[in-house]
Amino acid sequence: MKKYINLEDQLPVIHSMGNLIFDPVWSINRHTSGNCELLHIISGSVALVMNRRKTRAVAGDTMLIPSETVHRDEFDFDEGLKVFMIWFHWPCEKDFFSRLSCGSLIKLSIPKKQSIAKLIQQFRFDFSGGKHKQDFVMRVQLSEILMKILVLSEQDKKKDNSTDEKSETEKQHREWIVAKVKSYLENNYSHPLTLEDIARHANVSAFHLCHIFSDENDFTIFEHLTQLRMDKAHSLLEEGKLTVSETAYAVGFNNSNYFSKVFHRFFGFPPNKMHGEKILFRKE
Repeated sequence: MKKYINLEDQLPVIHSMGNLIFDPVWSINRHTSGNCELLHIISGSVALVMNRRKTRAVAGDTMLIPSETVHRDEFDFDEGLKVFMIWFHWPCEKDFFSRLSCGSLIKLSIPKKQSIAKLIQQFRFDFSGGKHKQDFVMRVQLSEILMKILVLSEQDKKKDNSTDEKSETEKQHREWIVAKVKSYLENNYSHPLTLEDIARHANVSAFHLCHIFSDENDFTIFEHLTQLRMDKAHSLLEEGKLTVSETAYAVGFNNSNYFSKVFHRFFGFPPNKMHGEKILFRKE
């Protein structure tokens, strides 16, 4: 025989509800409740200390606390804290809170928070005083609020996961481009290179390449190319087999005078006199 689920059995049961001005003792002392708590902040701000985490909320924010959860509500006593609260218990509580954290509510966008606030305000208007807290319609509307909160939170999770996946893919692609460019420069530093040549090899635009390379490193493409050329030029001059002009051409410079200026600026001394070098270079 097919077993039918009674809808009413799955709805939250409201214990009490109403506007509340927080007592400072709740800020000082840790406390717990046998019911779930929904807090919608009307005025003031609060830092909810729960499960070794502190979640800050301001007017317009909504917070949820599972039953039997030890917590404190830190707030400025001079400013005060006024909230609309609903205490309730719910057969679906465990599954609901396994999918939702109080912190995820605070991270929701302002429009999403406003949509939750609108439902809560309607709930307050429809059931002010809470005289009929066992009313079926009241319980259905509280379910609607809870489901709305869950749906918006799940939407943000999907968005975050999608962004994370996209970010990771993008990061790997950027790293691949940088590695490809560095390898290309190391193998071709001896040739005159333009930015367009390098970008063409990486199959991206010159502008995009500059942006990626600089973001992924603390230096530009041409700073890296100059570093490669100068290191190689220094090694060649130390060997003493090439003249300054020959060294310049060997590392990709078409003009030996310009090479000498770059070398001097890079190392602090001219290429034909490496720190009063003992090595005597072959005359030009």
